[in-house]
Formats: sequence, structure tokens, C-alpha cells
Amino acid sequence: MRLFTYTGLLSVMLMLLSACTNIQYADDYKSGTDFSGLKTYNWRAISVDIGGIDKTVLQKIADEQLHAQGFILADTSAELLIDMQVFSRVSKGGNTSIGIGIGLPVGRNGSIGLGTGQTLGKGKQEGVIVIDITQTSSNQLIWRGNAEGIPLIHFSLKAEQKLRETFNKLLTPFPPQTAAQ
Repeated sequence: MRLFTYTGLLSVMLMLLSACTNIQYADDYKSGTDFSGLKTYNWRAISVDIGGIDKTVLQKIADEQLHAQGFILADTSAELLIDMQVFSRVSKGGNTSIGIGIGLPVGRNGSIGLGTGQTLGKGKQEGVIVIDITQTSSNQLIWRGNAEGIPLIHFSLKAEQKLRETFNKLLTPFPPQTAAQ
């Protein structure tokens, strides 16, 4: 019986932990773009609409990730311009449903029961990061990456490592491997 209890408790804990990691990542790029010669970048605009986090902290984390991928921050004549938007919104998820159940008589001592259930999921605040990369020579957007569903607690000073992990997963697909070379 104890084994069953411990197994059940462990299963519940794992489900709760997995529910906390719902960050979705997506990226898109302009087909036909040759990314092979692009190595220098500069920041064009950074917009942060989440209180408690300084945009220089986010820029530093992104710079470290881009540097690890072989990109160089250039003051002049950069081949790429980067725009970053960071904001919060109410999550899209949540359940909204109403259910009614009716019990029918069974056996000699039959009875009728009526029950209702209501689950109205309230959206919670989540963070979103959108990074646009524009090629300087053509002034065209060539890559966009976004991360959605970031818990707002990740934007605190204590959770800087979580932000590093988010930027790692967000920027690793740049440059795309399927681009024309």
C-alpha cells in the first residue's frame, strides 16, 4: 500500500512540474536568404513592458547567446539589426466549461440525482519575447523568433538563469539550417 501511495504522490508531483514548463518557441525566416556571410549585428530597438526588469539585462543575456553562436556586436557597419520586444499578456489557455450530470434509478432502492459542475479558467499573466532580425543592406526582415508562455517570475533578478535558458532556446535556431547557402 505504501508503494502505491508513493507512486501516486510522485506521479502527481511530476505532472505539476511538467505543467510549469509551457514555454512555446517559434521561429520563421525569409526563404532564399543567404545567412552564411552574416556575422555582425547591432541593436536597433528594445522595448520592455514588464516591470522590474531592465532592458540592459535582457540585451546583455541576448548578446552573450549571440556571441556564443559566433556573432559579433558591431558599432558601425553591422550586417544585421536586431529589434526586441518584451511584454506581458493574459494567457490564451484555460478551460471554460459547464457540465450537468443526472443519475438514474438502479436496483430496488433507486434514486435520482442532479449535479452541476463549472470550470471557468481564468487566464494568467505570461511573458512574451519577440526578436526580429533585419538585414541592413536590404532593410528586410529575414528572421523572427518568439517565446510565449514565460512565467513572469522568470523576469526577476533571482531567475536570471531561467532567462538565459529561454534566450538559448529562442536564439539557437538562428541562423536557420535550411536556408539557401
